[in-house]
Amino acid sequence: MTELYADFPEMAELFRCADFLGPTASLEVEACVRSNVHGLEFPLVSFHFGNKDPSSPVLIFVGGIHGLEKIGSQIILSFLRSWIRLLRWDQTLVKTLQDCRIIFYPIANPLGMYLNRRSNASGVDLMRNAPVDADDKVYPLVGGHRLSPKLPWYRGTGESNTEDGMETEARVLVSFIRKHCFAAKQSLVLDVHSGFGWIDRVWFPFASSKKPFPKAAHVLALKQLLDRSYPHHVYKIEPQNHSYMTHGDLWDFLYFEHQAEAQTSKESDGVAKIFLPLCLEMGSWPWIKKNPKQLFSSNGFFNPILPHRIKRAERRHFLLFNFLVKAIASGEAWDLHDPKKLQFLSEQAKHLWYS
Repeated sequence: MTELYADFPEMAELFRCADFLGPTASLEVEACVRSNVHGLEFPLVSFHFGNKDPSSPVLIFVGGIHGLEKIGSQIILSFLRSWIRLLRWDQTLVKTLQDCRIIFYPIANPLGMYLNRRSNASGVDLMRNAPVDADDKVYPLVGGHRLSPKLPWYRGTGESNTEDGMETEARVLVSFIRKHCFAAKQSLVLDVHSGFGWIDRVWFPFASSKKPFPKAAHVLALKQLLDRSYPHHVYKIEPQNHSYMTHGDLWDFLYFEHQAEAQTSKESDGVAKIFLPLCLEMGSWPWIKKNPKQLFSSNGFFNPILPHRIKRAERRHFLLFNFLVKAIASGEAWDLHDPKKLQFLSEQAKHLWYS
């Protein structure tokens, strides 16, 4: 398969990983996306490891929602390659996967990535495409608009403003997350992006509202675990609305839906399910500062260009990836079953992020 994608290195690497999958892993083609205008067709592919029980805890790595932000997919594919090799001999990792699931969705927007676009082939920004409107003012254009697909951050036509009006890539991703997260006792998603700011941020919802995130206490519990375990980590953890707000955020849409479904589930079986969608936003401005020539390239604003800087980015973020693997395998450390602890961390989260 790799020879079919000689001019698409990320997709070639994806199928190179597939060639080395062991018997305990599986590859699924979730759908195919086509552009008749460009004469292109690419698959949407996921990799699955671990327990098959849909109620077991799950961690999903998502990359490439914005096609120009190739470094996100490159880091996920590099981690996937390392993961496949470790599973051949690391029995501690094999045992970890007995009770949880790890899933990779490395290239969510292959047409956009191949065409060097932030959007998909139709000019739609997939992270502005969900039927969710911000409840406060957003920045013009960057917050999402319906003016024209020729302008960046275009939301799409919004026909009937429902899921049916979403782009194929967005609808497939939404269905994928529903399938693998909504039945799980605990689910974490890390969606990897790049291009904003000087530092690396881990954002949690909301992008469409300034209201406190109902699971902020659980995010704080994870943050405290990360701070104590890796005190020299580089991440600023905060709600996305601290940086900017948008219409049409996919993760807000999915969280609202999960929240409604989880409430019904809790009323029927007494089980409180947790869904935490996180976004790693890698700050790209230091890459540009070190190599100002990148400003003259569309890829350069969102990615490290030189090979040694790409490798450095991979090493830098493997710490976070491995931490999240440990967190989903040890959910009792941040699940907050104790009402007193939940109340205490809720107050702390309110003071830290919403005061």
